[in-house]
Amino acid sequence: MFAFGPEEIPGIAPTVIEHWLNVDPLHRSVVQKKRHMGLEREAAANAEVQKLLQARFIRECQYLEWISNVVLVKKPNGT
Repeated sequence: MFAFGPEEIPGIAPTVIEHWLNVDPLHRSVVQKKRHMGLEREAAANAEVQKLLQARFIRECQYLEWISNVVLVKKPNGT
């Protein structure tokens, strides 16, 4: 299924598209160095996160030992 935003697929249950991290507690996590984004990229990432939060497709969770940097990719239409 393809959609431009989570608001376009309101009938899909979150359990169908949920992703859980399969982390082995016996292995140490690798911490990535935090990379700073420019203002334009940071605004685009924040806007996308807010859309996903409002649609209740994502929720905040706390992982104290590791994080992953956001990777932004431009769409063919330039957005």
